[in-house]
Amino acid sequence: MTETSSLVQPIVLLVDKNDPAGHRDSIVAAAIASTSAYAKTLEPGAERDRSWEQWLSGRFTKSVRRADLKAFTKLESDEAFQHESHVVVGKAKAMAYLPSAYEDMPKSLTRLQVSGTDLPDAPLTAPSRRRSGDPIIVLNGALGMSTGKSAAQAGHALFAWQLNRGEMDGELTSIRLASTDLIIASAEEFETLQTVAASQLIVDSGLTEIDPNTATAFVIERP
Repeated sequence: MTETSSLVQPIVLLVDKNDPAGHRDSIVAAAIASTSAYAKTLEPGAERDRSWEQWLSGRFTKSVRRADLKAFTKLESDEAFQHESHVVVGKAKAMAYLPSAYEDMPKSLTRLQVSGTDLPDAPLTAPSRRRSGDPIIVLNGALGMSTGKSAAQAGHALFAWQLNRGEMDGELTSIRLASTDLIIASAEEFETLQTVAASQLIVDSGLTEIDPNTATAFVIERP
């Protein structure tokens, strides 16, 4: 399936060459941004754009694009094409938008690169609060996925977790999203932790980086 055949949710990740954020912080920031954009529509009194329904009926396609500091700052203040969520984790910053057809995205987004997003590994900035039931994204570290690819797969897993919580839990879900944690698991850990998964296993279609039908991510909940 190409980008033009269905709606895609654009996610923009800050990639500052002079002061790069860590791989893990960037993955979590992008995943939270993607899911928070929808979770906000579940809060009391919130309105939901019709594009969400069309996107939800498809493949939840996400496009993680990288922006340097100048481009990211410009997008932050763009009143004509406003982001739905803005997330900061450590030095990492990510913004997520409404799902849209690729041809309807502004050039400020489509000209941003998807490939080549790989940031230095560093410990995850710890969530300010950790509570029972908070989501922990488990990524298949044996695959060696780039930061961009990892962010998209983590976003799929966290979104699946949010949907499993149900339509009536939007406000609580938004609070818990801010406490999202991450495990980059070995092949053995990845298989073992699946026994306590709190979301569906994400299996990639293999369009980039990895083979088709490869298991990439899921979410567990903090005990």
